[in-house]
Amino acid sequence: MQQNPDTAASIIQHEFSTDEVSQAHDVIRQRCAGLTLRPQGVATPFSFREELIDAGPVLTSRVWCGMDYELQLEPLRDLLLVAVVNGRTVVRDGREEAQAGPGDVLLQRTGRPLTNICDRSELYNISLDARTVTEAAVDKTGIAPHLFRFEAMTPVSDEMGQFWHDTATHLHRLLTGPAEPLRSPLVIHAAADLAAAAALAAFPHSAMTMTHRLRVGQLPVGPVRRAVSFIETHCREAITPMQIAEAVRVTPRALRMAFRRHLGTTPRAYLWRARLDGAHQDLLAADPARGDTVAAIAHRWGYLRPSRFASAYRAAHGRSPSDTLHS
Repeated sequence: MQQNPDTAASIIQHEFSTDEVSQAHDVIRQRCAGLTLRPQGVATPFSFREELIDAGPVLTSRVWCGMDYELQLEPLRDLLLVAVVNGRTVVRDGREEAQAGPGDVLLQRTGRPLTNICDRSELYNISLDARTVTEAAVDKTGIAPHLFRFEAMTPVSDEMGQFWHDTATHLHRLLTGPAEPLRSPLVIHAAADLAAAAALAAFPHSAMTMTHRLRVGQLPVGPVRRAVSFIETHCREAITPMQIAEAVRVTPRALRMAFRRHLGTTPRAYLWRARLDGAHQDLLAADPARGDTVAAIAHRWGYLRPSRFASAYRAAHGRSPSDTLHS
């Protein structure tokens, strides 16, 4: 195992490789509690390799395994999304079964015992905190949290399956890339948000088939003002719309409706505008001679890609962030 000493303290990143079957068994068993592993066939020569990064709400790994095996897992607490690069995988989820080959993707849901049968395979795995996905669904659709669930292991279409496959490879490259952006908790939060939004787009869930209408009276402006104050105080932190609603003691759906009525926006959009304003102040105070850069400021405020930050900044301020930095 090779630990990356430059990675932020909250990130666990390592690579592992072996040509010993017993060592590969041990690593696979360590990944999940209550796991039973049954090897079915081993390649000659055998090899196993894993690249993994655990960023808290999102964990990504790329695994190359030169053996056929069957895994039996106790119910997962986090969602597990698998993108197959090579080999074949069969997943049994209660009474359901799904198969995936090169280019295919599968979602393994929480709360159900699972059986995975894998031929010699290369996989991208994304493990995602279920609460993160539920919060994203509540924020985007207004569904009540207790009604949200994923309804199938396979994507809604081949195109959306390819979208998730591309997202999985992008997230893995991002989180196993340069350490500096990962020092920002907001970057990790944004990566988890990206994974959650992509999963909601790619896989069928209850919010796609149900109508959710907010049946509350018109919320007064007071909670909106308190929410705005909370956002402006905590926008440097990895807060979510659900946490904002909890802070002002209203439901996420009610607060979302109130923001639209009184401010013409949503809590999430207002939060990102507050972060953009914070980045603007940092650019004004920055000094290129000290080594301050647009990319570092963008990462500090949670933007995964400096190009996206530049686009949002230009739309808000009518000039590029580089122009502000060097003015």
